[in-house]
Amino acid sequence: MNKEKIVEDLVKRYENLKFKIVEPVLDIGGGDGLFLESQGVRDALIVDATNNKNPRYRYLVADISKRLPRLNIKFKTIFLTETLEHLKNPLYLLAQVYDLLDDNGYCYISVPYTEIAPDHHHVCRWKLKEIVSQTKKLGFIPRVLQKRRRFKGLAVWLPHCWIVLSLKKRLENTNIKNKEIFNMEV
Repeated sequence: MNKEKIVEDLVKRYENLKFKIVEPVLDIGGGDGLFLESQGVRDALIVDATNNKNPRYRYLVADISKRLPRLNIKFKTIFLTETLEHLKNPLYLLAQVYDLLDDNGYCYISVPYTEIAPDHHHVCRWKLKEIVSQTKKLGFIPRVLQKRRRFKGLAVWLPHCWIVLSLKKRLENTNIKNKEIFNMEV
């Protein structure tokens, strides 16, 4: 499939989702950067071990299944699209994402509804309840942007069968911050 067709398919897959994209942007597992192109992102850092680099973006070569390299920056927007299902320990990566996300930033993740067959390239799968629960345990406030499944009993899949979440950080001392906002004694 050519590059233009892939970008077109990604635009269609995520067309109803209005990602709030604020720089700096990080895409973990972003490969060739075509997802970022499909969303109109002009400047971003992609962390991946790919050799197929997109000249539009900066790259940091790393194995995302292990500890990420230290970055001295917090990101306002982080994408983890179509990545977590390929990792044996996706929660380890999500815990690192928490530390990289700006307090006012958003992390967007998408994972498919898939069955894992012996010859399948996905090593983990998620149900909506599971991923919401796990992201809450990691300190995020998840918001479901999309949840679509195939029709039961039919061999036809909907155009996109993805769980897409928006994650915000649940800040420590939230009660103190709320009291300050409402001018209450701390």
